[in-house]
Amino acid sequence: MNKESIVNKLENVGYYTEDSKLQKLSGDASSREYYRLNHENNTYVVCVEISNGQQSCDFNTVTNNILSDIKTPKILFYDPEFSILILEDIGSISLKDFYLSSGLSKHVEAVGDIKKYQNMPLEFCMGRDFDREKIGFEFDLACNYFLQQHLGVELNNDESLLLKEVREYIINYYESHKEVVCHRDYHSNNLYVKDGVLFHIDYQDMRVGPKMYDLVSLVDDCYINFSDAEKEKLLLSYDNDFYNKYKNDYHIVQIQRTFKALGSFAYLNIDKKKDNYLQFIPVNLEKLINTCKTSTIEKFNDFAKILERGLND
Repeated sequence: MNKESIVNKLENVGYYTEDSKLQKLSGDASSREYYRLNHENNTYVVCVEISNGQQSCDFNTVTNNILSDIKTPKILFYDPEFSILILEDIGSISLKDFYLSSGLSKHVEAVGDIKKYQNMPLEFCMGRDFDREKIGFEFDLACNYFLQQHLGVELNNDESLLLKEVREYIINYYESHKEVVCHRDYHSNNLYVKDGVLFHIDYQDMRVGPKMYDLVSLVDDCYINFSDAEKEKLLLSYDNDFYNKYKNDYHIVQIQRTFKALGSFAYLNIDKKKDNYLQFIPVNLEKLINTCKTSTIEKFNDFAKILERGLND
């Protein structure tokens, strides 16, 4: 939808006059577009998707039903046919921005909020989980766009067989760990701080999955490179006995999610011409290789060798 059409729609619902201003914001990795609306001495965020867009519909449904102690932007208007949402403006200070200026305190709070999702009934996800189809798709996308196209790795027969084993191992892990409600994209660019309050966004694709999923998303954030001491503080804030209880599970989810993220970054560059995500590949590839190397699971050790070969080819 072009800007003129958006303005016309806003006028029709009483959110635009000749004194109003609509400014486009930088978007996320999705097809949605965001604008900041200045109207009658107030500011709002306008989210636009293709007509009858599923993500806008899901965002509206989840926001209206989410627990009250998880802070989300209020929905002031929603038109499902045109997929326009007018939202409370929660500012422009992401959790990443807050961390860079003020440290780790809000990240500790964000770790605590993970448990609020995990206490929700599984039915809240409306039947969505990290199933074979979802995890398999993410793994295949990463193999195609990141491993083969971005790194230029040509797999021999033994390596192709190994990747199938890694893929199957990860899928089976997720199939057997449908434990809790997961935000699914719980990182520093999807959490905002306004007036000291931590707000959550982009939760519309919640799924049932492993207990470690959102913790991995936050602590092994693809957009922040925490020190070891900072990571330890966050992990122990989740559970004082974290390393005895969850270390192995954390590493399996970390490997899956980091490989998935690398695939997404390569896909966005190759197919969508969004090269701003390339800057996040080197540090996350290094992280993935190191995690695979130190894994107690042999097939992950061998997976690290394929990834390293991509660096050397």
